[in-house]
Amino acid sequence: MADVPGRCEPGTGEIHYPAVAAALRKLGYDGVVALEGWAAGDPEQALTRFREAFEAH
Repeated sequence: MADVPGRCEPGTGEIHYPAVAAALRKLGYDGVVALEGWAAGDPEQALTRFREAFEAH
């Protein structure tokens, strides 16, 4: 997962990843979600944003 445009962390583009994560949970998906992206700024903040996008809400 990486946001578009830019291939950066969630919250830097057009995709609303919490909604994607909620849809996957609703479907019962319990597999792997892979990361592929670039930090728009601070790398630690980017990792936090990737993690937060897929935490259960």
